Amino acid sequence: MAGVPQAQALSVLVVDDHRPMLKLVDTHLRNLGFSDIDTVDDPLAAITMCRRKPYGLILSDWRMKPIDGLGLLKAVRADERLADVPFVMITAEIERENVQKAKAAGVNGYIAKPFDHAQLKAKLQAILPVGTIL
Repeated sequence: MAGVPQAQALSVLVVDDHRPMLKLVDTHLRNLGFSDIDTVDDPLAAITMCRRKPYGLILSDWRMKPIDGLGLLKAVRADERLADVPFVMITAEIERENVQKAKAAGVNGYIAKPFDHAQLKAKLQAILPVGTIL
């Protein structure tokens, strides 16, 4: 399909303050065909990175410092250049109130930890254009 971004052409940013989780998500994404993946363990650095590079997808943990994933999501949505970038929370933070806060702030998807490859694939297939992930 012409004009459909393929996984290998889509830049992805993964934000999590636990390096093993960054590596795990990176591995899952590469297995789904993504190749342009940046990982960062500092949400403030992630905001700077988003302003410098046009990402097509952001995956973030919730519980981080100095700002949390919700703060990162709000910063992304407040920047008109980033407002439409698909944003997925991958987190152990599953309290209903927090899920609702994330939805109200514009999250596109929510994956509870622990998760597996199939769950990540299904969530990304639901939010990215058809044909991005084969």
